[in-house]
Formats: sequence, structure tokens, C-alpha cells
Amino acid sequence: MIDGCLVVYKPKGITSHDVINKIRRVYKQKKCGHAGTLDPMAQGVLLVFFGKALKLINFIPPVHLDKTYLARLSLGKTTDSYDATGNITSVFDGSTNYSSDILNKAINKFIGKYDQIPPVYSAIKVEGKKAYAMARAGENISLAGRPVDVTSIRIIKDYFEQDIHNLLIRVHCSRGTYIRSIAQDIGQELGCGAYLSYLLRERVGKWDFSQAFPYWKIEKGIPFENDSAFTKFSDVLSFPKITVKEETLFKINNGQGITRKDISKVETTNEESSELFQILSPDQELIAIYSSNKQTKEENKELRLFPMRVFHKDETD
Repeated sequence: MIDGCLVVYKPKGITSHDVINKIRRVYKQKKCGHAGTLDPMAQGVLLVFFGKALKLINFIPPVHLDKTYLARLSLGKTTDSYDATGNITSVFDGSTNYSSDILNKAINKFIGKYDQIPPVYSAIKVEGKKAYAMARAGENISLAGRPVDVTSIRIIKDYFEQDIHNLLIRVHCSRGTYIRSIAQDIGQELGCGAYLSYLLRERVGKWDFSQAFPYWKIEKGIPFENDSAFTKFSDVLSFPKITVKEETLFKINNGQGITRKDISKVETTNEESSELFQILSPDQELIAIYSSNKQTKEENKELRLFPMRVFHKDETD
């Protein structure tokens, strides 16, 4: 069984689940799943976790899963899905030849932390049902706003093509942000309407599309374990690493706490202030995630670390 994270370049026209199904069939890997869905019309970075690495997803800090997108907004029309796959719901009959000042003023309103209204054609569940299924059935849906953090939106290119005013923008945002909603909101702010006509996810956290494993290689079954697109299980997280002594392995395997006397080496990282630590065996295998006790540190008592998750060698669930 493979353990780790593969950066896949998902092409447009297929779902994220299509990628997972293909990987399961081609590489005979039952234990794999993606983190962060990409719509069928979108392309770019899709993170696929394998084996024990699936257990690491919930430990990755949200800030380490922020995203960068290259998106094209087409002005003058709106669609029910907020993107090019939906049905046109309105057409603006005025001019969309806005100045750069007007465009930037509209865009700047959607930079920062705020509650974003997701598209009704999304996988968000309402009373146990997926919103898009309810929308297709003609049901009236009212979705609550969800907190997002949009760090920046920059216009890369402002151009007309076949009388359509397009804005190519780059968005840096938190996970859970809908770029389709940003397109819809900017269009409403301008007064002409807009929809998302192209989307490329360039980056998720430290994983960039330039290192991504092409989908055609997956179709051909080309091995990826030694490719730069693959991150080994022990390198997925960025918390400080603690190597324990051989005699401490019994404690780890039995979910016991450890102290300084059990430690042979500490490797600090940019996450030095983190309360979580990666526990490595003497042969540098990731065997557990432990947490420090803030109270004992504040009281200047002996540092003790406690298990959050232990990874057993025979673990398959």
C-alpha cells in the first residue's frame, strides 16, 4: 500500500471523483481520496492522499491549505451555476467597458474576511440533501454565508474577445472559498453581471501545479512514488519532528505519554510555536502525532507529550 500525497493535475471535463476512481483502478489502491474538490470545468492542483496519509488531512492547519487560482470572469451575463456550465439567467444590454478604477474598486470589495454566499449549485448539504440536487429539482434554496478569507485579487489581463469583456484575475484565498461566487459578486457590484468562464487552481498550500503529476500519466499507469509530485507520508506535515529512542517505541505503540528522557533528537520547523509534534522512530518513520500540554509548560513542570494519533504498521483502516 502507498502512503503519501500526490499532486495531480486534474484536466477540465472530469470530476475529482473520476480522478480517484481512475487511480484506484490503475494502481490498485483502495485507500485514497482527494482533499478539496475541483469542479469539472476547472483544472489544476488536486491533492490525492494515500493509505495512512488520509489520517493526516485533519491535522493539516487550514492556513496550509490556502489556495491560489487563475480565473477568467466574463462580464455582461449571469448563469444559475455562476459559471460557464450553467443556464444563462440574465443578459446586460449596456456597455461593460469599465475603467480600471471602477473594476479595481469593485474587486477590492471582495478582499478580506467576510461571509460568502455559496452557489446553490454546490455540494453543500441542506437538511441532509445536496444543494445542487435540490436546485435541479426546482426547490427554493437559501444558503447561509460561510466565513472566507480572500487575501488578494489582482487583475492579470483586461481584454475584449468577440465583444465579451473578460477579466483574467489571480485570487489568493482560504480553503472553502468559491471562486464562482466571487465572479457572481463582482458582476453584481459592477451592475452588469458576470460568470466564471475559466478556472485553474495553481496552488494548494506548499503544493504547486508546476510539480503536478499529469493525468495522462495516471491513465498509462506510470509509477509516481519517486516523482517530485509525490510527498512521502513522513513529509506531509510541517510540525516539528521528534525522534524517540528505541526503548520508547513500546510506549508509543501503547498510546502512552512521553517526556524528554524518551527523546533522542528534535528538528524544529517554521511551526515551532505549534502544540503538535511528529513522532519519528529511530529509523525516521512517522509513527505518531503527539501534543504538548500547555498547562504543564506554563507551570514550568516537566514537559510531557500526549498521543493524538498513533500509526501502527499493520494499520489498514
